[in-house]
Amino acid sequence: MAWRFKASKYKNAAPIVPKAEACVREICVGSYQTYGNNIAASAAFMAFNWEHTGSSVSVLPLDDCGRKSKTMPLLHGHTDTVTDLKFSPFHDGLLATASQDCLVKIWHIPEKGLEQSLSDPEAVFSHKQRRVETVGFHPTADGLMYSTAAGCVALFDLSVQKEIFSNNEHPEVIQSASWREDGTVLATSCKDKYVRIFDPRAAGSPIQMVAESHQSIKDSRVVWLGNQSRILTTGFDAARLRQVIIRDIRNFNQPEKTLELDCSTGILMPLFDPDTNMLFLAGKGDTTINYMEITDKDPYLTEGLRHTGEQTKGACLVPKRALKVMEAEVNRVLQLTSNMVIPIMYQVPRKTYRDFHADLYPETTGYKTALVASEWLNGTNQAVPKMNLDPAKREHGDEPIIIHRGNLGDFIRNLENQKSKRQQLPQQQQSEKPSTAAPNDNEQFVLFRKSQHQNFEEKNGNDSGHTNESKKDSMECSELIRKFEAKYKTDSEKDRGQELDGWLHKDKESPTEHEHSMGSSEEALSSGGMDNNSASSSNSPPKPMPRTSRNNSLPEVVGGGSVSAGEADNGTPRPRPRTTAAQAYKPRLGPKPFSSNTGDVSFDKVFAVPLAPGSHENISNVGQETESIVPPTNKPDIIVEIEIKKKHEHEPNPLSGNGVQKSLTTSERRKIFEQNSESSENSTEGEDRTDADLRRLSSARSSIAERRRLYESRSKSQVDEKAQSPVPLRREHSKGEPLKPNQQQQHQQQSQSNQIDTKRISVPEGKLLEEQHRQRGNGNVNSAGIKKSATEAAFSASASTKRTSTVFGKVSKFRHLKGTPGHKSTHIENLRNLSRQIPGECNGFHANNERVAVPLSGPGGKIAIFELSRPGRLADGVIPSLVNGSNIMDFQWDPFDPKRLAVACDDGIVKIWLINEDGLTEPTNTPAAELTAHLDKIYFIRFHPLAADVLLTASYDMTIKLWDLRTMSEKCSLNGHTDQIFDYAWSPCGRLGATVCKDGKIRVYNPRKLEAPIREGNGPVGTRGARISWALEGHYIVCTGFDKVSERQISVYNAQKLQAPLNTVSLDVSPSILIPFYDEDSSTLFVTGKGDSTIYCYEITDEEPYICPLSHHRCTSLHQGLSFLTKNHCDVASVEFSKAYRLTNTTIEPLSFTVPRIKSELFQDDLFPPTRITWNATVSSDEWFNFSDKTADKISLKPDGMDTLSSIQQVSVAAAKRPEPHSHFGQKSEYESSKQQEIQKSVSARMEYTTKLEQDDMEGVDENEWQE
Repeated sequence: MAWRFKASKYKNAAPIVPKAEACVREICVGSYQTYGNNIAASAAFMAFNWEHTGSSVSVLPLDDCGRKSKTMPLLHGHTDTVTDLKFSPFHDGLLATASQDCLVKIWHIPEKGLEQSLSDPEAVFSHKQRRVETVGFHPTADGLMYSTAAGCVALFDLSVQKEIFSNNEHPEVIQSASWREDGTVLATSCKDKYVRIFDPRAAGSPIQMVAESHQSIKDSRVVWLGNQSRILTTGFDAARLRQVIIRDIRNFNQPEKTLELDCSTGILMPLFDPDTNMLFLAGKGDTTINYMEITDKDPYLTEGLRHTGEQTKGACLVPKRALKVMEAEVNRVLQLTSNMVIPIMYQVPRKTYRDFHADLYPETTGYKTALVASEWLNGTNQAVPKMNLDPAKREHGDEPIIIHRGNLGDFIRNLENQKSKRQQLPQQQQSEKPSTAAPNDNEQFVLFRKSQHQNFEEKNGNDSGHTNESKKDSMECSELIRKFEAKYKTDSEKDRGQELDGWLHKDKESPTEHEHSMGSSEEALSSGGMDNNSASSSNSPPKPMPRTSRNNSLPEVVGGGSVSAGEADNGTPRPRPRTTAAQAYKPRLGPKPFSSNTGDVSFDKVFAVPLAPGSHENISNVGQETESIVPPTNKPDIIVEIEIKKKHEHEPNPLSGNGVQKSLTTSERRKIFEQNSESSENSTEGEDRTDADLRRLSSARSSIAERRRLYESRSKSQVDEKAQSPVPLRREHSKGEPLKPNQQQQHQQQSQSNQIDTKRISVPEGKLLEEQHRQRGNGNVNSAGIKKSATEAAFSASASTKRTSTVFGKVSKFRHLKGTPGHKSTHIENLRNLSRQIPGECNGFHANNERVAVPLSGPGGKIAIFELSRPGRLADGVIPSLVNGSNIMDFQWDPFDPKRLAVACDDGIVKIWLINEDGLTEPTNTPAAELTAHLDKIYFIRFHPLAADVLLTASYDMTIKLWDLRTMSEKCSLNGHTDQIFDYAWSPCGRLGATVCKDGKIRVYNPRKLEAPIREGNGPVGTRGARISWALEGHYIVCTGFDKVSERQISVYNAQKLQAPLNTVSLDVSPSILIPFYDEDSSTLFVTGKGDSTIYCYEITDEEPYICPLSHHRCTSLHQGLSFLTKNHCDVASVEFSKAYRLTNTTIEPLSFTVPRIKSELFQDDLFPPTRITWNATVSSDEWFNFSDKTADKISLKPDGMDTLSSIQQVSVAAAKRPEPHSHFGQKSEYESSKQQEIQKSVSARMEYTTKLEQDDMEGVDENEWQE
């Protein structure tokens, strides 16, 4: 029982969940029936399945956070769901993905992440028509990958891109596989309820051991417990209880421990850390993540703290070299949910985190191996060298160690060079001098530091080309930076600064050394020993410093106040003296700077001394100081600017006689802070930069002004150059008299050349008006303007300069539309033999208010007709259909006759069918009429929206013809197309038509007047297919298609100007054509494709951005077609503004689109304006061909007996507008006050607004301090 009293160091490891702002949010993840974890992580990136189909993969930096766009760059390489994905343990940018499309693909992630979508992998391996279930990399051999498909285990050598091993002895599907840490054998769990030990290098059968496992065919997982002789499996027993079993291979048939948990249906994903023996069990669909510690004695599994949160879709562990070891983070679990990636940090509680706790971090597996795939296959076993996680023994401290070795070609060359160099060295030399192999191996690796390392490398990467004078200046700047750090920087910032100094010193000695550096302690010592130009202590790695005291004490200054060269180069920090002697420190006034582990910590963010509101002295002083300081190109820190300025002005030495640097007063610090913040705002360096220069780790995005400019440049709805803020900000020159029009132009030219004139000082408007009134005496200042509040000024300013839709985005009444499928009793079920061979120009499904038409597979071109009045399950057997005798190209119901159906065939004949009132009871092959329209295939047919018996046909001969079905004669013919015609759309008035063609052109025709197009413009550049539709009463044209990289997009054109689209919205990469359905009353555009599960909804507007996204509707299954009904069939009493029928693989179900309203018992006349009658013909065919145009009549959809919403509101508004008898001029009425409160609430709901200032939480200072 001694184990009961043995305390574990990790038993109290607590899960720490970050705030939502620190998570990856607004992603789209579905539920996938796979054997993978759906997410993987390296020290640099995370990758997870994207969208509901899961065929794409999203790759983000490991430390990324925030909201993600639906158009973010993705990996588009598979045509079916990605089942598993893994990163290489020796290359953080090498990703392997397996999919149901029977392929395994290798991807190279660039060092800076995905900047554009990738569809071309580095390598592709096939499993010969078998779905790939798992994929991964060998733990010790570089370039060796494994995958499983059905009962096959395959090994691939990436250096030759060939399969080197394959075995099919598993009788059922392999559900999971895991290598032993030394890479000798593999453990597999199979669907036949057995677990196996697998040795690919064994003579004879590779299956070495077999034992019965979980007694359920449901998903099971296996993980090897590090380098032990034990494995752990998770699964279900015969009673469907979740189980955890531990086995020892020395007694393989007998389980060492069996633990039964609960009866949940989610498979447990085991995540094991061999260094700490911590086991995490995350169940798919569960909201809890269990933490257990594995021991080698009974009870074997000790339960720890349990995390409860979001529902889990996938989970993985982050590599140890990416953990925050100085915060006692022993493990990090990435939890994938339906819309977030949550990094859960497991932290061991300690009294202090200023030192490295070596007892929590044993040596872990490193990232460099000398073993390649061919050597391992020949029988060589070699363990991966261990590495120490102590920041003092790592070359870059506690920064994550990221290994990036280029693309697959560079990776293969590295392996070949590494192998050839090892073969050249004698075996004896390798055993005597093992350390000499480290520099050679280092050439194959590149370590990347984040934040300061990258910024410093960008700025100082070309130091070798500088003159001696520039080197001297840089040394002086670095000396001043050290002084600044010694006085004002916190411990964590000092650690990074000293680490950077040591790296800079090494870079001066050997410029290429940092490009091939390693993180092990032995190499750090060897590199320090090889440096003959400096002391051994100068290259010693940095160590964690003690926490700073509250008084921010300074280090001791030796030698009369000057910092010696030895101390300046010394990388080993010393703790600050904790003394209260006056010469050792000077108490710091103002708030204490915060400490952060992120890289973008600058002085202007840390310094928190505020500007005195309304202080004219401070404003004028800042202006004078800023005018005299010219910011350099490579701007050093702000304290360096001040001291350089004083040096050039020959001012006294800032160091006092006692050797201590003179502390700056509060007013000086305030001026420094204002200069730095205003210079960053006035800087125009980032305005002309490309998006590549403003990436996540770029220094150009460090200031708030640059981020604001970047946001404003990307915002399509931005009108003015700068957004209005809730509190009006006045420029300093705005305190004078308003400029005349001729003076404004001169002043603008001066402001472009002088940066000081364009700075904004955050001073309340009332203070400036009072000051102006005080300076001018009884001038022209209006007293009413002084009393005007800042909030009222903000509303009046925004109302006069911007529209509400410009500031907050367009507010649509249909923003929160909701799609609801009909009850199951209204479905038509048991559909069979749906045709998948319909051309892309055909919608594949068409419905009216009485019946639907569905194409069936097989010869003869059969179309089934189903009556909507008879829902339910279809009887088994032959489905009654219309037999056309030729392949079907397109079909459409007559919009004015629900019994007439037109079908176009590939022989150029259009057949007209008439359906009986009782529906179709038996197959028939006799149409009511036949129209020989073309001598070649027909692309599509279209009925006229207003005229009866007018049909349009488009053929392979690139002509469009108009027919009069009453006389079966041709009336018009349209020419001008040079390639395949994708679509034709009638305008709402029925006079014009628009086409989109494969030649990338959009054409507008007036069919009754000209055969040639009257207007022509550029359309989608993709050649897969396109659709076109009219919008906003025929003033705009909406076109869906593909771009150059096959990404689906929606474009809006002005119908009078087709040269370029007004706006284009990109959706995703999919082979299906987006089919648009436009509702003219609500201006809502519904788009979807065959095989999609999402119906995308947008509102088309006549102002920017022209395409406003609404709430998209996601269906529970894939659909093969969608057809909308006319407005008169909508249930307006239920606020249903659109109704459609949806075709799936086996059902036809109604779909209702509604808008949530509180007073649903009233007729929502703001949603249902008078609608055009499109279900009855407006003119006959003879009248239309004789140029007789009539406008369709409009009717109200209001049911009898319902009150309108506007009539109720008018009564309440009239009562509210009734003036009070005692109200006098100047006071606001109750109606105005209520309206103002409503406006304030709407503004507060869209943006954070607070009257609290930053300086309210700061400590005050004496009044005499402000006078300095």
